[in-house]
Amino acid sequence: MDRKEILSNAINALLAQKLRSALAVLGIVVGVSALVAMVALIEGANAYISERLVTLQPDVFQVSQLPASLLNVNDFIKASKWKRIEYEDYLAVRRSSHECAAVGAESSLMGRLKWRGTVTGSVQIRGLTASMLDIERVDVAAGRFYTEAEDSQHMAVCLLGADVVTELFGQSDPLGAEISVMGKPFQVIGAIAPRGSLFGRSQDRFIILPLPTMLHRFGSHQPLTIYCQHQTSGADAPLASAVDEVRGIMRQRRHALFDQEDTFFITTADSAAGIYQAVIGGFYFVTIIIAGIALTVGGLGVTNIMLVNVRERTREIGLRKAIGARKRDVLAQFLAETVALCLLGGALGTAFGMLIAQIIAWVTPLPASSRPLVALAGFAVSSLVGLIAGVYPARRAAELAPIEALRYE
Repeated sequence: MDRKEILSNAINALLAQKLRSALAVLGIVVGVSALVAMVALIEGANAYISERLVTLQPDVFQVSQLPASLLNVNDFIKASKWKRIEYEDYLAVRRSSHECAAVGAESSLMGRLKWRGTVTGSVQIRGLTASMLDIERVDVAAGRFYTEAEDSQHMAVCLLGADVVTELFGQSDPLGAEISVMGKPFQVIGAIAPRGSLFGRSQDRFIILPLPTMLHRFGSHQPLTIYCQHQTSGADAPLASAVDEVRGIMRQRRHALFDQEDTFFITTADSAAGIYQAVIGGFYFVTIIIAGIALTVGGLGVTNIMLVNVRERTREIGLRKAIGARKRDVLAQFLAETVALCLLGGALGTAFGMLIAQIIAWVTPLPASSRPLVALAGFAVSSLVGLIAGVYPARRAAELAPIEALRYE
């Protein structure tokens, strides 16, 4: 039997048992659609995290009281009892570090803004040192950033995020306007370019103030995060050398003994990316387990149905062998039927999985990936399941003795 004849016979055999074939396909559809939908969502989240969450530049690291990524509740509880990082710590690092090209600091709180009769909802109030302009690479769309002199002199100036500009001023020009920040007057000198949303939450509802001004007017009880930019040009020392230098400065200020642990966290771009990749890896593992269970159930269903087909078609198999069909012909016949069922289930499951992922992406903040690789993975998995599920029934059919098969009632 040639390949065309084997394929034709397989399709005719499946069409002869439409309901049974549909039930077998349904199990594969469920398994493959679950796999494709979860992989598409995880791939989308992975790309989104890589682009938006890991914001540290490769030559920048941060020093903070709390961990940058909360993955361990015990770490958070322990760190919350440590002495907070203060403005004097930032000044000490800036003054004593020789391997950092720039040192900046940030703190934040939540509050309301007012301009004339318009009052905003709760807005993030970010206090940044002037040096953070280059470290964070703040994109000023209109106006300017404040200078080192304005920073050190506690000037009451500010820059607004895109959503705050729209909420307070609409289409009007905000530059030069005087707004109220938690009851304190500030002059708007700039506007920040739109940053979009992160998992459905706007990244443009904020105001930037000089950090000394914020601490002076709203209290100095907020903990700071220190950002250090490594001196890369003309320096052979790696980033780790700058990290060790800053760690030594902070430990000296906290009078930590050599055998005591750090009472602060240092996060680099690589460590932040590693944390997120570990989280994504955990999601992938869970996905494999869940999809594996679903596909196993679907594969067992296909195997069971094919065994029923072999039993019901015993006389047909005996007749084929009696007129010259070889074992490999019978084997290929039943394998073709199984693979055809699984490929159809894989095609439908891939389509449904991509549709489910897109619907979730439309109605929730979760992103979804629509890369062709995700669809190819669905087809590959369904083909593999078809081969595995069809081997035993096909071998059982191929091993039937012609005489015994013809006598079967």
